[in-house]
Amino acid sequence: MQANKLFLTAALLALAPVVSADDTETARALYEANCAACHQYDGGGVPMMQPELILSPRANGDVGGVIDMILLGSAAVEPGMSEYSNEMPPFDYLTDEDIALIATYVRTNFENAGGAVTAADVADRRKRAGLEPAAQPE
Repeated sequence: MQANKLFLTAALLALAPVVSADDTETARALYEANCAACHQYDGGGVPMMQPELILSPRANGDVGGVIDMILLGSAAVEPGMSEYSNEMPPFDYLTDEDIALIATYVRTNFENAGGAVTAADVADRRKRAGLEPAAQPE
């Protein structure tokens, strides 16, 4: 029985997405450059202006929730459903990879356990929203 548990654990770990230290540093830098001014470096937000990201239901929910917020900004929230006064702009000009890194950073930091996001996840949400792919850096 113990051997089966070890085998299952090893198999699950082998299938889990690997996030390198470089990816983590890049993700943090992208978050700090694009999100921290409003949501703060510690994810604490600003009361009544920008939501905090700590223990965020959106970050811990379906992978599409955070992606849609980054891609669409405040337009991802149903009218009248936000208690925050500041509008979030869309960040759809960022690449799918950059959005995946930011979303993963938010979903795995600030006491969140939402898990990793892939560039393919972002491309799927971008397509569902009818958005063109972002221009790739040269």
